[in-house]
Amino acid sequence: MSKLRFKILKQAGNARVWEITLNGVTLTTPVFMPVGTKATIKWMVLDMLQDPKYIGDLPMINLILANTFHLYLRPGEKLIKKAWGLHKFEHWDGLILTDSGGFQVFSLGLWKAKWLMTNDEWQMNTWGHDVKIKLTEEWVKFRSPYDGSKHMFTPENVVDIQCDLWSDIMMVLDVCSPGQAEKKDVEKQMEMTHRWAKRAFDHFDPKYKKARGVLFPIVQWGTHLDLRQKSIDFLSEYARDGIAVWWVSVGESKSLVRNVVEFVGPQLPVDKPRYLMGVGTPEDIRHAIEQGFDMFDCVLPTRLGRHGEAFSDKWNIKISQSKYTDDLSPLTKNCGCYTCKNFTKAYLHHLNREKEMLSGILLSLHNIVYLHTLVEKWKEKKLAKDSQKSTKVAKSRKK
Repeated sequence: MSKLRFKILKQAGNARVWEITLNGVTLTTPVFMPVGTKATIKWMVLDMLQDPKYIGDLPMINLILANTFHLYLRPGEKLIKKAWGLHKFEHWDGLILTDSGGFQVFSLGLWKAKWLMTNDEWQMNTWGHDVKIKLTEEWVKFRSPYDGSKHMFTPENVVDIQCDLWSDIMMVLDVCSPGQAEKKDVEKQMEMTHRWAKRAFDHFDPKYKKARGVLFPIVQWGTHLDLRQKSIDFLSEYARDGIAVWWVSVGESKSLVRNVVEFVGPQLPVDKPRYLMGVGTPEDIRHAIEQGFDMFDCVLPTRLGRHGEAFSDKWNIKISQSKYTDDLSPLTKNCGCYTCKNFTKAYLHHLNREKEMLSGILLSLHNIVYLHTLVEKWKEKKLAKDSQKSTKVAKSRKK
C-alpha cells in the first residue's frame, strides 16, 4: 500500500490538478519546488516561503528540494540524522524531496568529457577538471570536488543516505549519459540504470513501512524516444508512489526537448505523481503542465536573482540596466510578493549597482513567488472552470 495519497481534483486533457498527502502535509499539483541544494535556499530564510507577508495571498510553499550528493559530502548524512533529519536541521515543516546525487556525480566531468569503455568499466576522462569517475555494474566511484577524497555510490547506499536525511521523497541512483553520447552507449547505461533501480527498490522494500520517505524511479535517455519508451515500460513497475523524468542533458534544441516532454508525459502512469526534473522557466513549466506533469524544480529562479535578473510577464528584467536608474515603478505590477509590493526598480537597481546582497535576496524571492503564482493561478483557473460547469449542470437539472 502506498504511503503517498494522490487524489484527483480536476483533469483537462493531459493536464491535471491533484492533491498529494504525505507525512501529514497536503499540497496540490502542479507544484514548483524551490531548490535548497545544501539544506538552504541560497540567500533565503525558509520561513519566508510560508509567510503571506513575503509570498502574498497564495497557499504556502510546502515542498522544496535538497541535494543528496552535497549533503552526503558536507556536513554528512550521519550528522543530519543525529540532528533529527533535514526538517529540524534547516527548520522546515513542509516536505523535502532529495535527488539521488547521480546527476552531480556524473556532471563533475561533463565539461569537455568523453566516456571510454575499458575492462568492463566506464571511465569519464576530462580535460577541464581534475576529476575521474569510474562506473561499474556495482558502483560509481568519484572524488569530492571539495577536497579530492574518494567516495562510492551504490543503488543501495544512496537509498540509505536519503533515509538518514529523513527525506520525504527520494530518488533512485541513475546513470546520467552526456548529451553527446552515442546511442549504443546511452542504451547500455539505460539498461544499467534499470538494473540499479531494481536493486534500489529491492533494498528499500523491507524498509518501506518504517522509513519516512517514498522512492521514485527516474526515466532518462535524452532525445531517443524509443529508449524513453523502454525506460517507461520498465520503470513504471516501480512507480508505487510516483515517477520522475530527467528532462534532457544540456545543449539540445528547444524543439527536441519539447518533443521529449510531449512524448513522455502521456505515457507515464496516470494515477501517480509525475516529476519533471530540472525545469524552471515559465514557458517550459506551462508546456509541461499541459503534457500531464505535476512537479517541477530548478535552480534558475534563485540563480537569476543572484545575478540581477527577474521574471516578468513579457521578458526577464535585467535590473542592472541603466534604464532602471530612475524608474520608480514596482518590479512587476501583477505580483503580490514582498519585493513587488514594497520596492521600485530604481531601488533594486541601486542595490545591484552597489553589489548589496539584498538585491539578490529580493529578486530571488520574487522569482520563486512568480513561479509559485504561475502554478497556483493555473490550478485556480482550472478548478473555477470545473465549478462553473457543475453549477450550470445543477441549474439545468432543477429546471
